[in-house]
Amino acid sequence: MTYEEIEFSTLDGATLRGRFYPPAGEGPYPAVILYTGIGGVAENLYDIADPFVEAGLAVFAYDHRSMGLSEGEPRQLIDPWRQSRDSRDAVTYLTSRADVDSDRIGLWGISLGGALSLFVAAVDKRVKAVVSIVPPVSGHSARTLFPPRELAELEELILDQRLAQLRGEPALLLKTNGRRDPDGPPVMFEDPEGVEFTDDFKTFDTYRNEIALLSLPNLFEFEPTAYAAQLELPVLLVTADEDTVAPVEDALEMYARVPEPKEHWSYPGQHYGILVRQYREIVARTAGWITPALIGD
Repeated sequence: MTYEEIEFSTLDGATLRGRFYPPAGEGPYPAVILYTGIGGVAENLYDIADPFVEAGLAVFAYDHRSMGLSEGEPRQLIDPWRQSRDSRDAVTYLTSRADVDSDRIGLWGISLGGALSLFVAAVDKRVKAVVSIVPPVSGHSARTLFPPRELAELEELILDQRLAQLRGEPALLLKTNGRRDPDGPPVMFEDPEGVEFTDDFKTFDTYRNEIALLSLPNLFEFEPTAYAAQLELPVLLVTADEDTVAPVEDALEMYARVPEPKEHWSYPGQHYGILVRQYREIVARTAGWITPALIGD
C-alpha cells in the first residue's frame, strides 16, 4: 500500500505524527482514524490498514501526544481527556484535506482506543460511525485492576511523583505488560495473553513497554459512559464475554444507554485472549461493518 508520512498540529501547538493510507482511485475518500490500546503506538496499526483501504476507506493512524514519534512531555504520559481533544484536532486535520470527504469520517479503536473513540464520537458530530473493541469505559473500575494494598502503595507513589514532577525530576514509569521483577517498577497488566499480544510490538522502534506513573490518575478519571446518550450515529461494540481487564459489564451498561442504530458482537474469552486468537478476524469483520456505515450500502 502507498502511504504518506503526516505531521499535524493540535490547537495548542503540539505536533503529532503518523501515516495516511489512501485507497485506490480519486478522492475525496471516506476516512477512518485507527486507535490502539494503552501504551500503543501508530506502528502497531499500520499492518492492519489493508482491509479498510481495500474496501475504499482512507486510513489515518498517528501517535498520541507524548508517545512514539509525536511531541509531548513527559514521555509515555497517557491522558485520555487530552487524547480526546487531540483526536478532535485529528478530525479537523482530515477535514482540511481535499482528498478526504469531511462528511464521511469514522473512528475505530481497541481497548483504551475504543473508549476514546466512543467519547469523541459522542461529542464531535463530524464523526459518522464508530467501532469500539473491548473498551474500558469506567475509570473507577480501572482502579480494581490493582489489589487494594498495591493500589494504596501506588496512590502514595502518585502523590510523591506529583511533588517530584514539580521539582523537575524525571517521570517515574510503570511497566505496561509482563511480570514484576522483585526490584522493578509496578506492572499495569500481568495477564499472560496480554504479554503475548504486545510481544509483537517490541519489534517496533517507537514502542516502549512502559507508561508514566501519572497516567494512572488520568485513567482513573476517564468516564465516557456519561456521554452514551449522545452517540447518535452508527455504533459497533465488540466485547469479550469474560473481560475483567476492561470489565464487560461496564461496556454493556454503557451500550444499553446508546440510542439506535447500534450493534453488539460478543466473543468468548478474556480481553487480550480474543485479541491474541481472533485479532485479524475482528479487524476484517469490523472493517466490513464500518465501510457501509461510511460509504453506504
